[in-house]
Amino acid sequence: MKLRISFLALASLALGGTARANAAPDVPVLASTEVTTTDADVHGWIAEDEDNICGIKDLKKVTKPAVVDYDELLEATPQVKELKRRDIDPESTKGKALLKEARTLIAKAAELVRDDKGNCGIWKAIANKDDREIPDVTEDIVERF
Repeated sequence: MKLRISFLALASLALGGTARANAAPDVPVLASTEVTTTDADVHGWIAEDEDNICGIKDLKKVTKPAVVDYDELLEATPQVKELKRRDIDPESTKGKALLKEARTLIAKAAELVRDDKGNCGIWKAIANKDDREIPDVTEDIVERF
């Protein structure tokens, strides 16, 4: 969708005037600009940066994302299993180290799955304004552990 707006009409609006569709013939048009819809408007992706696990983060460039159940991924890692089996406090030094290792393992496995399946990125949560279905690759990632 393109809309032509004359420079004078924009200047008039900025100065508190009104824009006229049919300017007087003696008013010169100095320049015009085209306003187009953005990629975000066209693609309509909705997500938070911190929900990106790997791949493209820029929502304007997202084309084929996948989602995961991040809590399920954490629970499936050997590190979180050890944390629970040994009753380690997650806030302790050892607990924090194990959780960091678990998050690193998830990111590395997610990148492998993303590459194999041809996804542009893997997210904890992402949606599209058009309600398109987004594949869940949680099990594919768990298989990489």
